Amino acid sequence: MKPIEAASTETSIRVQGLGHRFGQRVLFRKMDGQFLGGTTTAITGANGSGKSTLVRLLAGLLTPSKGTLDLTVDGRKVEREHHPLQCAMVAPYLNVYDGFSPRENLQFLASVRGLSRRDPRIDAVLDQVELASRADDLVRTFSSGMIQRVRLACALLPDLPVLLLDEPTATLDQQGLEIVRSIIADAVGKGKVVVVATNEPSEAESCHFRMDISDYR
Repeated sequence: MKPIEAASTETSIRVQGLGHRFGQRVLFRKMDGQFLGGTTTAITGANGSGKSTLVRLLAGLLTPSKGTLDLTVDGRKVEREHHPLQCAMVAPYLNVYDGFSPRENLQFLASVRGLSRRDPRIDAVLDQVELASRADDLVRTFSSGMIQRVRLACALLPDLPVLLLDEPTATLDQQGLEIVRSIIADAVGKGKVVVVATNEPSEAESCHFRMDISDYR
């Protein structure tokens, strides 16, 4: 798909010759591309192909076996050690505290991020994921779809320039799907880099660009 008008290199992730392996198993190699602010990119591929690994690389949580990965925010290159602090991530393997309520999870995250536990964004993101009425219930009483909404709220709280979504709709009902679509649209409108790792064809087709892991084997 051709770049949209909102696309911007002021905030972007650029990969050059990117490759990663676990032991003798090569997941992908010689990957070149750019994830642009104000656009969405789908990462596709078979189960076990390396989609989640690529997401973690883009988040700065893993170091690639080969190649380079550079994050630019507002036209300035982000130093490697600060890269994860610029990325919000939602993934099924990221846990929330089930002995806390959604509000308490967000208050804890706020304190870690140097924000006030009374930051107004806490209520704002609870509203955004439609959890306001369950904000003070324990997460351990929630369904998998409701827990996914808590993960989404945690990712939204710090309002970071990069939003990485790994299988974001896998456990969600139709209402949850609409919430994710709204979150993505809002992030694109703010010029954020949005990456969606997915096995859902319709979800991939809704993105501006696609990167298939099998093209880099």
